[in-house]
Amino acid sequence: MQFTTLFNNTGSTATPGFPTSTTPVTNTNAWPVFVTIAGGTLTSVKINGTQVGTTAGTYVLPVGSNISVTYTVAPTWNWVGVLAEHNALSTLPTADTIGTYFRGTTLGNPVACCNAKQVNYDGTRDNTGALTFQSSLQADGFGLEWGIMLTPGLRADTAATVGAAYTDVAASNFGAQAYVQLVALVGTNVDISITHCATVGGTYTSLFDFGSMTTPNQSKRLAVSNTTTVNQFFKVVTTGTFTYAQFAVALMRNPIAGVVF
Repeated sequence: MQFTTLFNNTGSTATPGFPTSTTPVTNTNAWPVFVTIAGGTLTSVKINGTQVGTTAGTYVLPVGSNISVTYTVAPTWNWVGVLAEHNALSTLPTADTIGTYFRGTTLGNPVACCNAKQVNYDGTRDNTGALTFQSSLQADGFGLEWGIMLTPGLRADTAATVGAAYTDVAASNFGAQAYVQLVALVGTNVDISITHCATVGGTYTSLFDFGSMTTPNQSKRLAVSNTTTVNQFFKVVTTGTFTYAQFAVALMRNPIAGVVF
C-alpha cells in the first residue's frame, strides 16, 4: 500500500492582524489552520456565520472558511497550519501503523485497511518548490483487509455526536474487525465507538469502542470474536471533551465461520 502527500514548503502560515469585533477573516491558505484565541472579553466565536464557541480557545478553520469574534475587549490570536499527513508520516515510526484507503464519501463504500510497518518517506521537489512525498507500508501481523466505510471518508465532529445510520445488507454471525484513524483533535479527549442494532428503530448497543484518545495522529484496530453476531444497522458515535475531532472509521465483517488472524 502506498500513500502520497503534497505540501508547499514555502507555505508557512501567517497570523493576520486581529479584526474589529464581528468582522470575519478568511483562511486563504491551501490548508486548514488551528486558530488559538487568548485573553480579551468575548461573547461569541463564529465560523462561516455559525457560532462555535463563546470563550477563548482553539478553533479549526477549514480552507476558504471565515472566522469572526464578538468582543468588548480585544483578545489576541495565533494561526498554525494543519499538515496532518506530513505530521503523521514524517516521523517514520518503527512501531506498527495503520494505513487506510476510503473510496469516495458514501457510507458503505469499499475501504481497505492494513496494519503495517512504514518503510519509507521519500520526497521529490517540482519546479514550483512544492514537495511531494510517498510512503509505502508493508503488512505486519495481518494482511490487507477490505470492508465498508462507516464515515464518509474523514468526518469532523465539533461536539459529542450520534452519526447517521448505515443499513447493511443483513446481519452476520462470524465476528468483525474495525479500524479508526484520528487525524485532528482540539480538546481533552474523544471516544469513538461503533454501535449496532438488529431492527429498524431498535436500541443500538456497542459493538466496538476505541476508547479515550487524547492526541491526534492515532490509529487503532479492534476485533471481536469470530462467533459474534454483527447486526444490520450501524451508527458511529463520539463522546468526550472536545471542540473538534476529525476521524475515519471502517468495518470488516468476517464472511465465513472460523476466521483466524
